Amino acid sequence: MLGRTMHGIAYDPVHDEILVPQPFAQSVLIFNAAISGEQPPTRYIQGPLTQLSDPDKVDIDPVHNEIFVPDRDKILVFPRTANGNVAPLRVIKMPKEGAVSAVTVDPVHNVVIATSNLRGQPSKIMFFDRTAQGEVAPKGIVTGPKTMLTGTFGVRAHPQKGLVLVCMNGPVSVGAHEGAFVGVWSITDHGDVPPRWTIGGPHGVLKQPRGVDLDVKNKSIVVSDKVRNAVLTFYFPEIFN
Repeated sequence: MLGRTMHGIAYDPVHDEILVPQPFAQSVLIFNAAISGEQPPTRYIQGPLTQLSDPDKVDIDPVHNEIFVPDRDKILVFPRTANGNVAPLRVIKMPKEGAVSAVTVDPVHNVVIATSNLRGQPSKIMFFDRTAQGEVAPKGIVTGPKTMLTGTFGVRAHPQKGLVLVCMNGPVSVGAHEGAFVGVWSITDHGDVPPRWTIGGPHGVLKQPRGVDLDVKNKSIVVSDKVRNAVLTFYFPEIFN
């Protein structure tokens, strides 16, 4: 059931499962991480009750056993064990804030972090209560020229330190595939706040970073890059110490 367009794989280290959104099938596929070869998903979330229409990213909260899926102007929250045509537990709607491009969960501070990347509108990072439901305003928004937010894509929470890492393309004025980086903010930041750290830029090795994850044991971050067709590892002890 895997297809070509899969942009937001997530790993559940507690239950050893891999989650893959599949926009063509309007579904989220869940695999046992120990399987190999042509094996069917262990479970999948699909059907009209799910409200899934264009799932492109996904994140897992193994502490509270919930799956978070951004889908256009909303975030759908499912039980971790959901299987089949299952209605979401909660829906966070944000018509005033535009579409959601990616989402990550901080189960330690009970925060959902979402990015918005609508063409013609300023990119932004939005912070919601983890248990938020319905049409609610973010409790914090990072946006503005000092943030350098342009073309936000992959996002990953660092719950132990209350930080969030966001992949960004560089501004158009800088030039094609130049000025891209991964920025780091605190989950308490609000307004036109510059990143506390930037990795791989500006004018660095990153060209189009699409995904980011943490290697806590080795104090490193791992970044996938579309243009370089590569996975890059950066030693970055500052955010782990």
